[in-house]
Amino acid sequence: MALLAAVYAAVLAVLLRAGVPVEVVVTGGAAILLAQWWWTEAAARRAIGARVVDRSQEPELHAVLDRLCALSGLPRPRLAVSPTLSPNAYTIGRGPRSVTIIVTEGLRRRLSPDELTAVLAHEIAHIRHRDVAVMTLASSFTIFLQAFGRHARQAIRRVPVLLFLLFPALLMLTIYLMVIGALAGVASFVAHVPLRALNRARELAADRAAAELLGQPALLASALLKLHDAKGIPLTDLRAGAYALGVVACRTGSGLMATHPHVNERVRRLLEGHPR
Repeated sequence: MALLAAVYAAVLAVLLRAGVPVEVVVTGGAAILLAQWWWTEAAARRAIGARVVDRSQEPELHAVLDRLCALSGLPRPRLAVSPTLSPNAYTIGRGPRSVTIIVTEGLRRRLSPDELTAVLAHEIAHIRHRDVAVMTLASSFTIFLQAFGRHARQAIRRVPVLLFLLFPALLMLTIYLMVIGALAGVASFVAHVPLRALNRARELAADRAAAELLGQPALLASALLKLHDAKGIPLTDLRAGAYALGVVACRTGSGLMATHPHVNERVRRLLEGHPR
């Protein structure tokens, strides 16, 4: 968090040194934060076509959530189901009383009932630790920088070359946008390093809490091994537009840029920390 704050502070310092008024920087930052805070859940559900289901539609899943929430002392979150065959479970929202767990159809088909319970315990742990709120707040500016750099490049490509010849001022504006867009892209890349390190730490903490909640770490370890084989890795990354905490990493890189710890590390920690 300290490294991430340092990156954000550096970006804001550059804006202020460039002559951007303090009021604009503060107002813009607050607007970005509020938009991400209120929009992320709807965006994440839309990204994978998830729909909220009640107890009559999914009695078994609701029964599992009721049991886990009773064990952890948390209010029951909303439950949504996605028809995608990519196996994963996501936690999205703002806090314990405003959060949704998304379960994909692929996850339900791939895991046994007990393994599915372990995965949902992992998601409950994210809620208990307020990880969704923390990661949403931490990622807001990074997602904005990434989106700004991408849209700036797209806008520049759409400008006809003839307009540059007719309007020299447009050329100067385009060069300015290129520089700002490039800086935003670099800042986003740098910010993703501590952001994803924070994400990996929260995933390990959720693994441990899920194992402690159920007292059966082998169930979550078994689920992780099933979900991380060649056919189990999901391809949809909700982080392009909204932040969601999924039990399985998408194909987003390795090492410093990995969103999740390696499955071998997660399984080793689960089984070594709980010999049963």
